Amino acid sequence: MGSEEQVGGEARFNTLEQRLSRIEAYLNLNRQAGAVPAPAPPSPAVPVPPVRLPVPAPFTPPVTPAAAVPKESSGNWLGVVGIICFVLAAAFIIKLSIASGWLTPERQIGLAVLFGLGLIAAGFALSKSDREYSSLLPGGGIIILYLAVFAAHRVYSQPLITFEVAISMASIVSGLCVWLYTQIREDMYPITAAAGSYCAPLILSLGSESTFAVYYFLLCSLSFSVISIWVQSRTLTLVSAYLAIFMTALIGLGLGQDKLVAGMLALHFLTFSAGTYLYTRQNRKSLTESESGSFLPALLFFYAMEYYYIHRIQPDLAPWLSLGFAAILLGLYLAAKKKFPEGSLGSRSMILAFITVVCFHSFYLELLPADIRPWLFGVIVVGLSLPPVKLAGQRKDGPFRIPVLALFAVLAIEYLAMVSHLLSGNDMHWLAVSMFALASLWVLIDLKGGELAGNGYGPLLGSAHLLAVLGLYRLTTDIGSLQVSASWLFYAVCVIAFAFARRDEDMAKSAMFVLALAAGKALLYDAASAPTVVRILCLLLTGAALYGSGFLIRKISGWKTGKTGEPETGKTI
Repeated sequence: MGSEEQVGGEARFNTLEQRLSRIEAYLNLNRQAGAVPAPAPPSPAVPVPPVRLPVPAPFTPPVTPAAAVPKESSGNWLGVVGIICFVLAAAFIIKLSIASGWLTPERQIGLAVLFGLGLIAAGFALSKSDREYSSLLPGGGIIILYLAVFAAHRVYSQPLITFEVAISMASIVSGLCVWLYTQIREDMYPITAAAGSYCAPLILSLGSESTFAVYYFLLCSLSFSVISIWVQSRTLTLVSAYLAIFMTALIGLGLGQDKLVAGMLALHFLTFSAGTYLYTRQNRKSLTESESGSFLPALLFFYAMEYYYIHRIQPDLAPWLSLGFAAILLGLYLAAKKKFPEGSLGSRSMILAFITVVCFHSFYLELLPADIRPWLFGVIVVGLSLPPVKLAGQRKDGPFRIPVLALFAVLAIEYLAMVSHLLSGNDMHWLAVSMFALASLWVLIDLKGGELAGNGYGPLLGSAHLLAVLGLYRLTTDIGSLQVSASWLFYAVCVIAFAFARRDEDMAKSAMFVLALAAGKALLYDAASAPTVVRILCLLLTGAALYGSGFLIRKISGWKTGKTGEPETGKTI
């Protein structure tokens, strides 16, 4: 029984060895090792049936599809130049009657329309051979159709079509433009069509300074905003936004209809803002930081021109409407933020920058009353003193760099205004503002001084000391010159005592400038011009203040503060 099992096991082992040897021979794995050794003969007790392996098909290398073959980039440029030639030819066909009159205006417009439709048909005919390159032809055809509608209403002395018909036909061309993209789906088509549709009326002098032009540009914006969502191309939205806002604002300068131009600029803003948001929502792809940075100049140009036109219509309304545009943009950002809750969007820096510019100009410079504006310095400084605000460790290229620069600009403007008024006059309003600002600066120094050590701490102390010197001078100058020196000495001693309590060597050293100023004035001016008794008191007061301050400075100068501000207790021996 045991011998039969042993024989059966050996037979199965020999069978497996035979199969492995045949597989190795087939795969040619032992080509470098030499000939395949002959397999062990099968056991005579168990016959082994031959193993037949399937014969593989001959190997054929994969063929690269035609669509994957890289296109020659110079061919695209040649195609663009060719389209420009076609558009110029159509434009000159339309304008030919002005010079020669050999075709009636109706026939010229009809010929231009047929030419545009012919380019669209040719693009479809060539799409099977090269879809991307052939998409340039329908783009040129759309431009020519737009120009034909524009010329039929504007070029001739007697318009061939009325304003309403022209708007309707431009809407039909816009619809055709959108439908063509659903059939072509190549990025070259919409970009070509957008650039030509916006620029051609002005470049070819087709009477672009007209009411019809601003409506025409709005229809173009609607069309290309819709296409940009399907194209999934931020470039198309960016190009269209720049051209639409620039062309509308430029035409409005000579049109003389400020309400119409302001309304159209607002509609362009809403169109492209909503289009960008819908792009993000539809394609689940948020704006990158570089893309949003490209949109910022267009937004700033829109803000400048929109404010200009609204201010000419209703000056009091312009700042409020500008803040409304900023609120719309913020609302769209927050709505997009809900779609991407896992992190910050790349457009955060751009949104913050635009809102900062609008608030700085419309709120701070225009809406905030002049007598309330100086108090903003103290309010901002107190806000910076709050625990959630971090003044150190911020990235210089972070998203809050523009708001921070705007805050520092406000602080600098108001600080210089306080200094200027304290030097030139004795206005109690500015004195109260300055004392409030001085108190807020010392609150910031007390709460965030350690955080600012070595990074703006010195200028902060200097700003507080200068404001204190000027404020105390205005506060005590009517009483007497000696009282001014006494107030400066008292302030310097208080600062040094506070620095001693905080073990802050930088603060104590900064107070030496105020102490030197007070002592110099007391010794050189007050003591020299005062009566004998007053002179003695002045010298005693100054000497006591200087000696006491020197004692504290000697104690402080021996300290070596660490990161925690604790003094060094001694050396280990």
